[in-house]
Amino acid sequence: MSVSVLIPAYNEAERIAATVQAALALPHVSEVVVIDDGSSDTTSAIAEQAGARVVRLENNSGKAAALMAGGREAQGKYLLLLDADLGSTAKEAAMRRPPVLSGEADMSIATFPVVPGRGGGAGIVVRTSRQGIFKATGQTMKAPLSGQRCLNRAAWEAGQPLASGFGVETALTIAVLRAGLKVLEVETRMDHRVTQNDWRGRLHRLRQLRDVWRALRSVG
Repeated sequence: MSVSVLIPAYNEAERIAATVQAALALPHVSEVVVIDDGSSDTTSAIAEQAGARVVRLENNSGKAAALMAGGREAQGKYLLLLDADLGSTAKEAAMRRPPVLSGEADMSIATFPVVPGRGGGAGIVVRTSRQGIFKATGQTMKAPLSGQRCLNRAAWEAGQPLASGFGVETALTIAVLRAGLKVLEVETRMDHRVTQNDWRGRLHRLRQLRDVWRALRSVG
């Protein structure tokens, strides 16, 4: 039942300690691996102080490269992928009957509660990902962009190599489903930073949309 937690992190000094501590307290977790994706702040030092094993990438290489680097180091039978900015809400990854550990699914995806009025996006990226996944597999996902996932090794290998940029989750879901493996979504009360509707937020969503389109094109 050993679970390796993989947390890709880039300049997350403010929240990484709380995320690591919550992850370490989860049932069946044998290690927490933080992949410092070329941070310029003290993310690595704080993560180590909180109890994580840190893998450092010299340059900022993106989420996919960070996760694959962490996956090569992980020793657990199962992998739990968590975002670095979850803070203490990472404890929500603990479920009474985790579907992957119980054999009900090969990959589980955590959904976040909907908070009306929070954030400024129009949902275009989510809809694009959802529609692309449905077209490729016939399955509709509520939270296609959620990065909070638990996988067995078969699902992890099915998704390799991971798509670059913000297309990671979309391509991974399609790859796992096309491999004939089972994916379940699980409701949680996790929380993290929400992209706002300022110019930085709009630029972020444009990058997301670009990467999701690239991922969908790459899987055919």
